[in-house]
Amino acid sequence: MPPNTVTIPPMPRRLLVPKLHPGPLPLPLDQAHHARDVLRLTQGEEVELFTPDGRSALARLTTVNHEIVVATVEEILAPAASSQLTIASAIPKGTRADWMIEKLSELGVARFIPLQTERSVVHPEGKGKLDRWERLAEESAKQSHRTGVMQISPLVTLHKFLSALPAHSPVAYLSTAPGALPLPRWLGPASPCLLIGPEGGWSPGELANFETRRLTPLTLGATILRVETAAIAAAAIVSAYTP
Repeated sequence: MPPNTVTIPPMPRRLLVPKLHPGPLPLPLDQAHHARDVLRLTQGEEVELFTPDGRSALARLTTVNHEIVVATVEEILAPAASSQLTIASAIPKGTRADWMIEKLSELGVARFIPLQTERSVVHPEGKGKLDRWERLAEESAKQSHRTGVMQISPLVTLHKFLSALPAHSPVAYLSTAPGALPLPRWLGPASPCLLIGPEGGWSPGELANFETRRLTPLTLGATILRVETAAIAAAAIVSAYTP
């Protein structure tokens, strides 16, 4: 090894658990299978346990067999800062939606809400699609070492979503109209929510509704982006500018 070379120890593998407490903690069946049969972890190895709501702990595997995997919590870690950004978006076609969910999760988005707009083409209803997106969010949370797991909400119409908004909510929408505010200049409100329309754009009625509610139009630049590109670019900007 060359002189002055610093060896960085590998980060412990992450496993998702519903809750944390000091001492022995049996892993859920799916996480036990993942630890034992996929990651090939063995007794004595250090792991990081994390919960969907953002708590985490260092633990050591103390029992690994075909019936049970137990991790003994050694240190519950201080909560890390996390993004509170919500992305509410129309859904792109095909596998582009899965890719979008995965990347938004990696970027630390707190919550994803699928929107049905007037010009939406894809309306992802049914438990199967939501279950798949939740699995993607969980797996990307493990890989990216983000805080918590991105929440996935059921499909909602834009009208219903806007009707349920409390007054003065920090909500903005992506727009291609002249005069829209560059997204970095909007950053700062607590728990922001960003609306992203379908590739056909917002309808005149939806734009009128935004104006009535005094929502802020935001721009990502001069080009017209696909839904998933706009969502990921916006999340990356918020992540980069958030302390």
